[in-house]
Amino acid sequence: MSLIVVGLSHKTAPLELREKLAFNPQAQKQAYELLRRQSALSETVLLSTCNRVELYAWAEQAEPGLRQASQFLLQARGGGEDLRRALYQRQDDEALWHLLQVSASLDSMVLGEAQILGQVKEAYEWAVENKAVKANFHGLFHRVFRAAKEVRTRTDIGRHSASVASVSVELAERLFQDLKSKCVLLLGAGEMGRLTAQHLKGAGASRVLVVSRGQARAEELARGFQGRALPAAQMEEALAEADIVVACTSAEEYLVGPEILSRALGKRHYRPMLLVDLSVPRNIDPAVDSLDKVYLYNLDHLQKLAEEHRERRLASSREAKEMLRGHLEEILAWMKATEAVPVIRSLTAKAERLRQAEFEKNRNRLGHLGPKDLARVEAMTKSLMNKWLNAPLSQLRHASRQPESLRDRLALLEEIFDLKKEEP
Repeated sequence: MSLIVVGLSHKTAPLELREKLAFNPQAQKQAYELLRRQSALSETVLLSTCNRVELYAWAEQAEPGLRQASQFLLQARGGGEDLRRALYQRQDDEALWHLLQVSASLDSMVLGEAQILGQVKEAYEWAVENKAVKANFHGLFHRVFRAAKEVRTRTDIGRHSASVASVSVELAERLFQDLKSKCVLLLGAGEMGRLTAQHLKGAGASRVLVVSRGQARAEELARGFQGRALPAAQMEEALAEADIVVACTSAEEYLVGPEILSRALGKRHYRPMLLVDLSVPRNIDPAVDSLDKVYLYNLDHLQKLAEEHRERRLASSREAKEMLRGHLEEILAWMKATEAVPVIRSLTAKAERLRQAEFEKNRNRLGHLGPKDLARVEAMTKSLMNKWLNAPLSQLRHASRQPESLRDRLALLEEIFDLKKEEP
């Protein structure tokens, strides 16, 4: 048996390709119905996030499994040659190492981000709900979850924000502690601003207001946040409501200066405000930083903080990888040991079938015995069978702790006892 993974990520495919391959919950349900028909894939988990789409599978043989998994992804989403080129394939040791790194956020776009482990767990639970997971994946994924959790709790990999958006969240949490009652004002429709507002909303911000020169675009963005779009003429009213202002427009002049902000501060009774200017050229006049209760950060400030945090995370990632390598060896040994289970079952099942057949064949000859004596004879045959099986089964269990010799021993036992022909 082999662990395989086929997929693509932010490292191999642009957003438009990742969007094309993404599976929403309804599509995932349909996907599992199709996956059950893939004869080479006995267990599957489909992971679909904004940064990656991956199909993990347990396959009796790696090559047919990889082929079916790739064909499934391409056909399920109507992919062409560009999608085929973006797909990567990994098996056995490499597939497990990939899953460990993904779960521990070492393969994420933002190194150390916290969401991915929850997303992998959710993908596993969704596969369980769709009856796509059996004993092997139950054991495998729970071991991977423990490894990823240990990395996050025993290293600093997740303790320092590493992107402009996540640094903005960190600054907001430093200023306000709790973001649950805070209002975010997004000025403009720039992608970086949208992403920052999304991070702030994800961190607990209760409301999002959007002001943009394009009203239709502002309303579309606001709907995405379950927020409210306001016309540019209501900028002052929006500033008075906002605790956090994120500016990201293409305007070449200052949109927020000391005068309008002073009036807005008065209307909000001088509660603190965090202003994050992501625009180039800047949209917020640096002079506002002199106002009381105003905290202004521009792109240079944020990128410097992000770079400092990124260096800390890179140092932590080396420690995290060493920790994961220990788990890799342990899980690989467990995976090898699981290969002995079908052979053990086949051997004991064959022995039991032979025992029952011989006992039934000779039952008439034992007709002079009473029920108690017959039960004693049957118990004796079971005891004899178990004693006979003890030596080969002990050897198998010992071999499972030495994975390098296990497959050869399994193959030899299957040949000696002709187990494949005898499978029911």
